[in-house]
Amino acid sequence: MLKILGNLAERNWSILTKILVVLSLHRCLAMPLGSQCVEESFCTYSLQDYYSQLVNLPSRINERSIATWSYVENIDLNRVPQVIHEASCHTSHSCRGLDNAYGLETIPVSLRMPVLKKNPSCFPTASYSLEFEFITVACICAISRQN
Repeated sequence: MLKILGNLAERNWSILTKILVVLSLHRCLAMPLGSQCVEESFCTYSLQDYYSQLVNLPSRINERSIATWSYVENIDLNRVPQVIHEASCHTSHSCRGLDNAYGLETIPVSLRMPVLKKNPSCFPTASYSLEFEFITVACICAISRQN
């Protein structure tokens, strides 16, 4: 059983590693802008491209995972992208199909995602500032910290 869990954890880690590589190598996202004002066109394409790569996970992985999750829409009309599909874990205290004697729990995995936020103080030269939001991208099954 522990070998199976190790293999699943390794697969989940592989997916997360790929996501982190995309983040670290992307030109626009690597720029240290902080909350500087930028034009919408500055990163709009890059952010949308980044986001599409982020949600382009293997087919129905959220349903096939031991720690299942659903996607919920996180909507902010003052942000680019306006809609972000965020993972919502189905349970927090157990992993589907596994005996709870192993002390396993479902844990959400979040990343800091760059977004453009409308910023009135940037007007008239630019109307957006580059900010970061924590977005839950998946759920994993792990041994609880108490064990």
